[in-house]
Amino acid sequence: MIKTITIAFMLAAASAIAADEPKTFTDEERSVAEFWQQMGPTLREEGVETYAMRYHEDFTGWDIAGSGGMATKDNAVQYFSKFHEDGHRITCTHVEPVTIDIKAGRAVARLIYEQTNSYTDGRVETNAWRMVGVFERYGDTWQVLGTNMVNITPMQENDSDTPDASSRTLVCSGD
Repeated sequence: MIKTITIAFMLAAASAIAADEPKTFTDEERSVAEFWQQMGPTLREEGVETYAMRYHEDFTGWDIAGSGGMATKDNAVQYFSKFHEDGHRITCTHVEPVTIDIKAGRAVARLIYEQTNSYTDGRVETNAWRMVGVFERYGDTWQVLGTNMVNITPMQENDSDTPDASSRTLVCSGD
């Protein structure tokens, strides 16, 4: 019994130490994070057709616009196509990988994702999300198969009535 408790304690201590060490990622794992980071720039620089190819045909994702509904590939592409056609732009994206596991051509990635949008009326808005994404190998790149995102945008000075907002600093802030 004491041996079991000692082993459990040692494993817990090792996990706590490992959690504090920065994770290193292989080139293949980093390629998943880089693929997601390039979603906005692809739409902005290469257009809707190339952007749409980044989604797997079977894509499903929680609607990040806030309705709580599920989105399909067509929904996602249509939403961002309209955004782009209306003259708005994704001006900054930043991804911090947390964990990325790749097996048999599929990747499951936990990421912190930031995006800054510039609107035609002059507004600039930056948001951050905790994200889980499933990606499938597509030739020498990836396609996004599914996503689930939770907004963690830091509290702004004028949002003092939101006590549970994250205290993280935005990389894209001011872009």
